[in-house]
Amino acid sequence: MKNNVLRIYPLFFIPLIGLIYYATFYMMSKTMDSSYGFDWFVVLIISIQFGIIWLIAQFSLNSLLKKGWQMNLKLFIFGVLAIVILNNCLYFLLRTIYVSFYFPEFPIFSTFMLSLSTLEGFLKGIIILSMLFSLNFFKRWKIEYQENERLKRNELELENRALKSQLNPHFLFNNLNTLSGLIQEDQSIANDFLKEMSDMYRYILKTTDKEVVPLNDEIQFANNYSYLLKKRFGKNFKYAIEVNDLNYMLPPVSLHLLLENIVKHNRIDDTHPMNFTIKQTEDWLCVENKINLKSNVDSTNKGLHILAEQYKFLTKRTINICNTNNVFLVKLPLLKIK
Repeated sequence: MKNNVLRIYPLFFIPLIGLIYYATFYMMSKTMDSSYGFDWFVVLIISIQFGIIWLIAQFSLNSLLKKGWQMNLKLFIFGVLAIVILNNCLYFLLRTIYVSFYFPEFPIFSTFMLSLSTLEGFLKGIIILSMLFSLNFFKRWKIEYQENERLKRNELELENRALKSQLNPHFLFNNLNTLSGLIQEDQSIANDFLKEMSDMYRYILKTTDKEVVPLNDEIQFANNYSYLLKKRFGKNFKYAIEVNDLNYMLPPVSLHLLLENIVKHNRIDDTHPMNFTIKQTEDWLCVENKINLKSNVDSTNKGLHILAEQYKFLTKRTINICNTNNVFLVKLPLLKIK
């Protein structure tokens, strides 16, 4: 895992813990050593001890984990005991050097010093193993979190593609029926209809693998789609598109989803004409339609859910859905081009 903070963490932690550790024992000490005053050289020695123990413990822990050991109480106790032995060896080695040069009158070894070093080793072992276990648990959590995010993104992409594959046959079926009627009525209009229809499918296929597309492309798509719907429903279908600033992005085929929902959920006939608008309000794109709900429409809201999930990966802003006063309004956050 690439994390420079965790790599340099011991460089700051070890000297700090060495200083705190020595200062604590210095203030609590009742031995004659304390009469010589605060000794920064001892702080250095303790820091070296901590550093050596830390590196050896970290290397050993990583090696054992690679061999299949689990981070549990058994490994923790085993690590603490190993650190006690290592600490005793380092303590008497460094004490031999320190006392020989600075205080030759002091004894190098005694039973009391061994007991004190052993207790000290237990304390160091608990501190170091606790920190190493915490860091490893944090690393694992972060790796699992990143993996979950990757899996969610892949799942979302698959759901999005599945949604498009569901919409496209339904969309194709309706438009082929309309095209069939236009061929019998007016072949010139049918040709125009077929051109608009082919442009829309080309756009859908082109944007399948894209996370965002220019707002201008989505507006052009909405115009093409609305043209087809106009030919299909005639005077009973009216729309208006008011967009001033095109320097934004949207998830692909967002407007296709919203316009398809309008047609899917609402009656559109002589007694229930449809009016909808696509309007830009600052950095929002508002799609609003009059509600004339059909009866017995099976809706899972899956399309809007996937669209909302797409926005979660792209921005902290979320889509707003409002259903009041017989009007259905969806506000899509516009994403600024960087």
